[in-house]
Amino acid sequence: MKKLFIILFALCGILTVNAQGKYTKPQDMTVQDEKPRRGLFDKDKTPIDKKYLEGACPMVGNRIVWQKYFYADDLTAKEIYDIILPFLQRMAKEKGQTEKSKVAVVNEEEHQIGARFVEKLVFQNSPLSLDQAEFAYQLLVYCIDGRCEVVMTNMSYIYEADRAGGGQFPAEDMLSDDNALNKKKDGFHVGGYKKFRMKTIDRKDEIFRNIANALKKE
Repeated sequence: MKKLFIILFALCGILTVNAQGKYTKPQDMTVQDEKPRRGLFDKDKTPIDKKYLEGACPMVGNRIVWQKYFYADDLTAKEIYDIILPFLQRMAKEKGQTEKSKVAVVNEEEHQIGARFVEKLVFQNSPLSLDQAEFAYQLLVYCIDGRCEVVMTNMSYIYEADRAGGGQFPAEDMLSDDNALNKKKDGFHVGGYKKFRMKTIDRKDEIFRNIANALKKE
């Protein structure tokens, strides 16, 4: 079963494989919560929360990877797995998700889960304008006694596909420090990818917060 789990995710392009063909998880890029730092401003003089600036979208190899550990000291690997699996199944059916969102692979023996989500990421919604992108990403979950590791990666967007310049874009082109931030890394490029970076980071924080809350309820 473990072999099947690795093969299926390798076919989806979401696993890192070493020269011997063995799965290697991304290095620990756990995101630490930080308070906003005043004094950083965008062009419109609005203070920028430091969580959106340099280092907020860590690169592992050629991929943006967010990784976080969630601790549940009193729970076994199976108990954590039995919480996270239905959580992800419910998440795939939430408002804003598409029919492409699903839990793709499970390995009950190893307590591993892989899910693919394709959802609407809304930048602005008003009576006269709806600005949104289709946001795709994968969540990989590894459960052991007392904790689980969640990895969010393989992200991309479909934006204004019916217009010139629109189409499908990998997150690395939109979110990386070099592409989204100015040279000093204390603000955004004018006319750049500010809304993509901020909304995606907010969505990542929301997902991780919901996972933490799900484990706290037990």
